[in-house]
Amino acid sequence: MTATREKWMLLGTLVLTTLFVCFFIVPNYNIASQASSEADVLEVRIEQLHRRKAEVEQMYLDFKAMEEQVQRECKHVPSTPDMAQIVKALSLEVDGRHVLDQGFTTGSISTLSQQEDTFEVQPLAVTLHADFESIFSILQNAESMNRLVQVSSVRMSRREADADETAPVLEAAIGLHALYDTEEEPQ
Repeated sequence: MTATREKWMLLGTLVLTTLFVCFFIVPNYNIASQASSEADVLEVRIEQLHRRKAEVEQMYLDFKAMEEQVQRECKHVPSTPDMAQIVKALSLEVDGRHVLDQGFTTGSISTLSQQEDTFEVQPLAVTLHADFESIFSILQNAESMNRLVQVSSVRMSRREADADETAPVLEAAIGLHALYDTEEEPQ
């Protein structure tokens, strides 16, 4: 080989190498660099999504815990007074020994305002001729109902003739307020 031919081969190799670098390596390097930066951005976003997913799952668990707490600790305010259900829950068996007589009387509906919220109130009076345990069981039943029923008054008395008895029959009048919200959707 001659020197001129070697120069041309060297020059040709240099030109091919330059063309290869310019048209293949540099563009592919730029594409790879851009893809790498996009991958980094996507990894950061994926990490953020995983954190948000964990936050949402924690919020959901907190929400469920709050719902359970409300179910345990708060009373339901229905859309109607449903006095039949209250009377049924508070009725005692008139047995002639512990409970001699029991009566229920409803009053006129009124409105109870507390700040912005207003509730309708259906008053209910329970009259009893019974022993103390029976009267107290009416109060316990009213307070343990799943709906909001307030005990507004309790009055008990006994006749002087029964003063010497160990378990006298008492006359009791218990005032209750059955609260309900007419704007609540029926469930």
